[in-house]
Amino acid sequence: MSTEAHEESDQKVIVEALSKGPSLQNYYASSRKFCEADFVLGVPLELSWEMVEEMTFGFRTRIILGDEKSEYLAYEGLLPVYGYQVMVKRYSTSDSSRSWSRDVLEAEKKTALSMHHKNILSLAGYYQSENTTILVFPSTKRGSLDTNLYGSRGKHLKLTFQDKLKIAIEIARGLRYMHEESPQGPVVHGQLLISNIFLRRDLRPLISGFGRATWLHLKQLTRPINNQQCSLRDYLDLESIALVKSDILSYGVLLLRLFCKTSVPQDDKTLLEWARPLLMKRAFHELLDEDWEDVDMHEMFRVMCTASQCTMPCPDLRPYMSEEKFFVKCNHHLPSISDTTMKERKKPRSIHTLAAVCLATQAQSVGNGVHVTAKP
Repeated sequence: MSTEAHEESDQKVIVEALSKGPSLQNYYASSRKFCEADFVLGVPLELSWEMVEEMTFGFRTRIILGDEKSEYLAYEGLLPVYGYQVMVKRYSTSDSSRSWSRDVLEAEKKTALSMHHKNILSLAGYYQSENTTILVFPSTKRGSLDTNLYGSRGKHLKLTFQDKLKIAIEIARGLRYMHEESPQGPVVHGQLLISNIFLRRDLRPLISGFGRATWLHLKQLTRPINNQQCSLRDYLDLESIALVKSDILSYGVLLLRLFCKTSVPQDDKTLLEWARPLLMKRAFHELLDEDWEDVDMHEMFRVMCTASQCTMPCPDLRPYMSEEKFFVKCNHHLPSISDTTMKERKKPRSIHTLAAVCLATQAQSVGNGVHVTAKP
């Protein structure tokens, strides 16, 4: 079934649910309270509790999340402006978390107003009271990345290697925009987890969850950041650089979650303790399952090298998101792979071939006296 057919089918389901729920007449009457100009310009809409209940059909459209420790409950809904399908996040607030939920809302509103990129999921509407905070986002169709990788209730969607490669590259582009192209200066996400990455039906990833984001201040504005003679280091103090590099570490962990075997440790700290020795030895084949069907082992080698650079224990050795071809940047210090490997790189390869490539590269590195590191 095509993407358009899927979307049409989803729309029919929502319309049928509406006909059984609150009055359509009341529903669309409430939509007149919206400012359509604000909606078109991307300004988050302030909702009433009645509107939130109506768009979620009385909170009967619960979405099961892959992350059981999620800070919110998620629902499907229909925004009473143009009939757009939405995802609704409901945060329950106690006395101890009330200030935190206000901060989350303000950060999401600032994100919607200051960042516009195809790989960033921006707030569409919100509601806040003493007892709860509601955030409304455009529907992403396929849900969060962790749900697609690990599933909910034991079920998950099969993503091919090429699917995962596309997702990884587009997340890198979104992160580069945040760090180096955002109009209001660099933005550090602070919580770049697979549970905060959502997928559209075409597998375009959208970075979400900006509740802990930090907007950094530039030291100077005498030269443009995109000048090839400059780097982000020229514009930020050491504390800000450390925050940026923490996002790079999170991206490296995300790569491990995306490409490594599904039986890897669920805790990020434990995952890094397990993976780092193998990454440093270039024993990438030991990180992967053996049932890959469409793997370009040359590209897998590059992905694992990128993960290795991003998860370096020393933040200074982690690269910046300084160019669109991030995978090339992370690997331009690597010794070249043999001509035979390059000629056959487009063919799917077994995990044993990757092992042979890793061992050959290790030997070549030692023979040439090459120490593989990334320079910031």
